[in-house]
Amino acid sequence: SPVVIEFDGPGLPAFEIGTDVGITVVQEGKETITLPAKVGDNLRKVLLDNKVELYRGMKKKLGNCGGGGQCTFCAVDFVEEEGWESRSEYEDTKIAKYPPTVRLACLNNIQGPATIRVE
Repeated sequence: SPVVIEFDGPGLPAFEIGTDVGITVVQEGKETITLPAKVGDNLRKVLLDNKVELYRGMKKKLGNCGGGGQCTFCAVDFVEEEGWESRSEYEDTKIAKYPPTVRLACLNNIQGPATIRVE
């Protein structure tokens, strides 16, 4: 007899791994830029590789955890997004004081195009 399996998780991703997308970065005092990225790339790495100043101020520069999801200094606000899942329970716990549109760049692989605000 045929077996039917149902999953309670998210559906198929909106964009395939490796798809080219744009990440638009809005940062006070800087020109808005759109970075080329691929679905599956780590958001923190894309930002840092493109010289986006993710860690402003000496405390953040010296105290960042290097992408381990501990310091919360890489928090970015998603102004618009397409195809991204909601933030994880871990993020909800670590950055509970922020609205649900705020995510930790280090813990998120790019899932589609987005416009983000960097502090």
